[in-house]
Amino acid sequence: MRIVDLTHPITETIPVYFPWHPPTVIEQTADYHENQCVVHRLTIGTHTGTHVDAPRHIFEGMHSIDEYDLDLWYADAQVLDFTPRQKGQVITPEELHGKDLADGIGVIIKTGWDAFFGLPDYYRTYPPLSREAAEYLAEKRIRFLASDTPYTLDVHKVLLKRGIPLITNLNNTSVLRSGILKLITAPLPIKGADGSPARVMALIDY
Repeated sequence: MRIVDLTHPITETIPVYFPWHPPTVIEQTADYHENQCVVHRLTIGTHTGTHVDAPRHIFEGMHSIDEYDLDLWYADAQVLDFTPRQKGQVITPEELHGKDLADGIGVIIKTGWDAFFGLPDYYRTYPPLSREAAEYLAEKRIRFLASDTPYTLDVHKVLLKRGIPLITNLNNTSVLRSGILKLITAPLPIKGADGSPARVMALIDY
């Protein structure tokens, strides 16, 4: 058994989606010489890098990130491999039907698009999940959806409305094989927040 880190490192150059997502700033506020320790101030958006979207991101008054039970963040998840994937190539419900998806567990969608994270057109050219595919996943009672891509607004609405959190922008998915594994997701328990950056890891035995 080994642990695979599925998280993009946080840097000041990490890309953000829209202008209202704040840039990341890592600023040193103390040093060894003056303060006998090093301290930094971190400014980061709740939807930067590898992160989790809670329903409150889209729907006012719904679940915030700190309101989920902890057992959701250490749970079985099924890896669905859609590699290789072309720019903008939509994932359809028909493709999902062929994956023998189990009911009632988490889902990890692997497209290989994490290799392009940080490129200028990453957010414009990723292969999206269709609204109909998201509705199919909801019917399968998935606990969460994780992917190495962002999600369209339609997918946000379909799944977050049902309380299903979205784990976004996974990294290192080339290591993952199709099948079921244990996924560890650690969002910050920010009171009342719409989402949070997260450390995401997979336990694998290969």
